[in-house]
Amino acid sequence: MIDLTPPIDEHSAEPIYVQLYRYLRQEMTEGAIGAGTRLPSVRRLAERLGVSRTPVALAYEQLQAEGYIRSVPRSGLFTEALPPDAIPTLHARAGSGGPLTGSPRHASGGAGLLLAEAAAATGLPRREPVIDFGYGAVDWSRFPAGAWRKQLNRCLQPDERRLFRYGDPAGEPELREQIASYLHRTRGVRCHPSSVVIGAGTYQSLDLVLQLIADGKETIHLASEEAVNDGVKRLFDRQRAVVAPIKLEGDGLCTDELARMSGVHAVYVTPSHQFPVGMTLSAPKRMRLLQWAASTGAYIIENDYDGEYRYAGRPIPALQAMDEHGRVAYIGTFSRALTPSFRLSYAVLPPSLLERFHANRHSYDQLASPLLQQAMALFMESGGFGKHMRAMRSLYQRKRDALLQALRESLPVGASVRIVGEGSGLHLLLAWEEAEERELIAAAEQRGVRVYSVSRYWLRPEHAPKDTVMLGFGGLAEQEIQDGVTRLAKAWS
Repeated sequence: MIDLTPPIDEHSAEPIYVQLYRYLRQEMTEGAIGAGTRLPSVRRLAERLGVSRTPVALAYEQLQAEGYIRSVPRSGLFTEALPPDAIPTLHARAGSGGPLTGSPRHASGGAGLLLAEAAAATGLPRREPVIDFGYGAVDWSRFPAGAWRKQLNRCLQPDERRLFRYGDPAGEPELREQIASYLHRTRGVRCHPSSVVIGAGTYQSLDLVLQLIADGKETIHLASEEAVNDGVKRLFDRQRAVVAPIKLEGDGLCTDELARMSGVHAVYVTPSHQFPVGMTLSAPKRMRLLQWAASTGAYIIENDYDGEYRYAGRPIPALQAMDEHGRVAYIGTFSRALTPSFRLSYAVLPPSLLERFHANRHSYDQLASPLLQQAMALFMESGGFGKHMRAMRSLYQRKRDALLQALRESLPVGASVRIVGEGSGLHLLLAWEEAEERELIAAAEQRGVRVYSVSRYWLRPEHAPKDTVMLGFGGLAEQEIQDGVTRLAKAWS
């Protein structure tokens, strides 16, 4: 276990947990804290820094959610191995001549200064901090910690002993009621609270829905958009599903191709903001998809993972809002709204699947923490969640606009570069004419910028685009976005 001495400024406008998170992330990405290092416990680090445990716990939770650290039962927290090219190595002789590993950082002394001197002595350039356009990161520096702590404390009162038990397998009634009301107001979803089932993350909710659709079948036949994220792929494999990819068109999946298929039990779609391409399923295709499900008896699995974040035009209701025949299973999450570390999601089940759920035709006996569920219900009931969502929608739109402006000013957008899927969500795509995805990623990495592969998400790799990369912007400050695009322009010139 190592000792940590992060610079904490209690008078800064930046919360302590954000300062601590940024410090630890930088230490790990620069190699000052190596892979497999055991970190101090929350209690020990809080005592060392003279702060409460809450900011330390929040910083650790976010690092764990982003994959920088992992929790080992009965052993503690350990740092994860990062990509080798993300951790530069400096060879300098000190004392016995052993190598120093790490990267110089702006510091007034200690290891940062020593490594900077080593870089100067060897003639190596100083490496700039990494700017990571990773998908899935959220701006949790705006997380309303005080309001959330207040609601969580209410749940820890002696008269709330029921929350320390397993709770209702479908979820706490108060949260289900709040979700049903919220979805109706914001996404047009029509449901009774009794049809809402709370999950511990999108993938658990999706796994539950797949189990209910399979209902004991030896093989489940699925149709799916031809591009899905890695977690969805793994769930398809876990269910031993036979998956038929459906090609994507400018307005969503090809419903004509789906109509020609037979024996399909369900189709998986992200109609409000296709992942990863970003288009919205058009109204005519929505109608055809619902008619197909009604006529075949198949189900539609609608993953509305970030439908709240739409920046142009009128809000588009969820597909479930148009379902007259009980064929849509709707899945949503609080991960983009608050933080992934809470692991709170929900599924709105149509009557036939809800009946199977209550008949225990699935493998789950508990889905999400009753304490977190009740705190979330109180947060929503108080109006805090709605206020937070309005603020975050405005914040992410500013970040999206900053990214678009920087791209258009720095890159040949319209000539050889196309921007795709910028109308909603927390990421967009760049398609570069006659470029290779792997070359774009490698060149960006040389400038200290991370952009990401799109082709990896295709169910049929041979159909994947080879000239397109993904840029997420949710977790970056506007200045970081501008600096990152400036570096990309140099890298891709």
